[in-house]
Amino acid sequence: MLLKWGLFISYSQDSCKVLKPEISEKYNGGCKKGLAQGKGIAEGIDKYEGNFRKGLPDGNGKYIWANGDVYNGEWKSGMRNGEGGYTFKVNGKDSIRYGIWENDTFIKIAIPNPYKIYSSRNVDRYTITKTGDGNKITLELKMLGKDNLNVSNFDFFADNGNYREVGKYYTYENVKFPVVLKINYVTNGKIDFSPQNTIAAVFEVTINEPGDWEITLNN
Repeated sequence: MLLKWGLFISYSQDSCKVLKPEISEKYNGGCKKGLAQGKGIAEGIDKYEGNFRKGLPDGNGKYIWANGDVYNGEWKSGMRNGEGGYTFKVNGKDSIRYGIWENDTFIKIAIPNPYKIYSSRNVDRYTITKTGDGNKITLELKMLGKDNLNVSNFDFFADNGNYREVGKYYTYENVKFPVVLKINYVTNGKIDFSPQNTIAAVFEVTINEPGDWEITLNN
């Protein structure tokens, strides 16, 4: 049976398989020819959220091991490949190894960008600005340079932190970095404001550098 899950389709594990045994017990997300494909969440001993291809993590995604270790970055055919950060404990404290990976092996250190955008759809322009030290994300939505008051189906997700709304701002506080942010909403077209003329905006970004950050999305 198909169930709605955000912008994607959710399949039961029986109808859509994940080929990595550690995350193969439960799956919700896109599917193609009986295998996980596109964006999804897979769980077992470990947990993975991100992109799949032919039943395996492929593209950008976040993997959490049973012991609490986390890898957030690029994958290929179920292995860490490309740029990413691996967070693990050393004497009870978080340690991060960021750089280039190949076939699940760390190759070399790289300096991470302060943030990396993975998706921007139906957003005319955006700004992402670090305003100071701290641990907070603030989001503001604009239409033609003014506050966007015609927003529905709004969803602002961060993979950690405490969410609250303050006036026209949407915020996450007590954030631990890197943080994955996913923003979805429906708004009117900027020329035709009729209810029939709407667009679905999607914006996904990972912010790597700690601080207070402001994100503004303009339609």
